[in-house]
Amino acid sequence: MIIRYREYLNFLDKELEKMFSAQKPFIKCKEGCAYCCKEGEYPISELEYINLMFYYNELEDSIKDRVNENISNLLEKSREKMYECPFLVDNRCAVYPARAIICRAFGLISYDDKGKKRIPFCVDLDLNYSDVYDKKSHKLIGNASDGTEPAAFNIDRKFLRSSRMEREFDIYFGEDKPLVEWLEEEML
Repeated sequence: MIIRYREYLNFLDKELEKMFSAQKPFIKCKEGCAYCCKEGEYPISELEYINLMFYYNELEDSIKDRVNENISNLLEKSREKMYECPFLVDNRCAVYPARAIICRAFGLISYDDKGKKRIPFCVDLDLNYSDVYDKKSHKLIGNASDGTEPAAFNIDRKFLRSSRMEREFDIYFGEDKPLVEWLEEEML
């Protein structure tokens, strides 16, 4: 199943690359930014978690030690809904090739359950889409050169992890939980 899941990730990465390329003028993500990894809930499926842990097991011992320390620190803290991803080491994802679907798609404008555009929080940090976003009205103001708004994409996790995708790639995502809950189970 992991091989088929990785085939799905290759497909997904190609599709997301097209979306990120189409939004290149508005995207300011770059290696080492990591704002999206500093405070989140990181909901992932069982299949995503298994894949992530397979990759984690192949890490160099020194990186694995740092991740283990991050996990221990996270699990010792009082249970907060938002936390720093324990796989973040020196502002880089230690498991980047195996990162979760939510991480792969973050940074693009998407649609919420009601079809309204959802703008990533990094707009408030003067990053993605900040050049075409009015902070006072909380609305996109369009591209300065031609007045058009940046596109939004159907990249909601529910769609990306839908039963249609499971059938198409012959995979099963399984239960969905915040990353910290998977880690807690692992440590028991």
